[in-house]
Amino acid sequence: MDRRSLLKKLLLSPFMLPSLSVFAQDRPSLPAHHGENGFINTDPNFSEAGISELAPWIIKKLPEMFSAGVKIEIPREYNDGSVYKENRPYTATWIGHSTVLVQMEGITFITDPVWSNRVGPFKWTGSVRVSDPGLSMEKLPPIDFVLISHNHYDHLDESTIEDIVDRNPKVKFFVPLRVRDWFEERGIRNVEELDWWEGATFNGLKIVCTPAQHFSGRWLNDKNQTLWCSYAVFGKKRFYFGGDSGYCSHFKDIGKSFGPFDLALIPIGAYEPRRLMSPVHMNPDEAVETFIDVRAKKMIGIHWGTFVLTDEPMDLPPKRMAEVAVEKQLSKDDLWALKLGEMREW
Repeated sequence: MDRRSLLKKLLLSPFMLPSLSVFAQDRPSLPAHHGENGFINTDPNFSEAGISELAPWIIKKLPEMFSAGVKIEIPREYNDGSVYKENRPYTATWIGHSTVLVQMEGITFITDPVWSNRVGPFKWTGSVRVSDPGLSMEKLPPIDFVLISHNHYDHLDESTIEDIVDRNPKVKFFVPLRVRDWFEERGIRNVEELDWWEGATFNGLKIVCTPAQHFSGRWLNDKNQTLWCSYAVFGKKRFYFGGDSGYCSHFKDIGKSFGPFDLALIPIGAYEPRRLMSPVHMNPDEAVETFIDVRAKKMIGIHWGTFVLTDEPMDLPPKRMAEVAVEKQLSKDDLWALKLGEMREW
């Protein structure tokens, strides 16, 4: 039995240990995504854009990093937080970008939480938030744990993390390899660090760190020194958070190992210009392919409508997702583009 089959067997067993990090210790050699100088993408079709291709585009985008930004009208639904007192068993609320509030079997968790008005290395520079969060921080219910997919500023936001910890002193964070140091430097200790295909438990839920195709870094000298990932969460139902990723063969592996999922959060935005973005950001067409690959029943499109990161119109990703659903003869009722603040039961 190979390592992945053994991991799946243990995950679905009631006798699963609290952590499966033993696999990392027992491996005779490091896995393929552990490079000599950081982490690497292992899909055979991965081809990263070179600096000569990236530089002109980056220079063109630089003024936006210092601008005040202009608010954009993204569909919004009023949410005062009172509905969470009902403790419904399975809900998901889109806050904006990749931030989704999830209720699952009496446990409340959140994905890549970002409430800041600007994300970047300094408070005065970076990508400006062009649509307000769908739910204010003050209206959040108590948070049990947080899933962090990687350390980019629009997914790991310092002021938001500190605010969550202040309001939820016992909150736990699940992070990919080498991201725990960032938390510990800020005095946050309740952090569990996982490699791809490793797992843990939280009050009856099983959490597995699954692969993605992306990159990491918060400054000029730390590219790919920390890992990036997606997550699968198992209870009576199954939940998948795609993190931030280009389209890759990992998704079929995840679907075969752990699908079908009852709900999948899959990124649909930040994909133009295509040559530059396709290695690390999927477009709506590829997002729908990912929905099929992971064998999900329902999908929420995330990673759009919040920060102007790339060149496509801000409102285009959900429109294109709906078109692809028609082209592939899928039910549009299964592919959701939520309004900001909108809660759906799944």
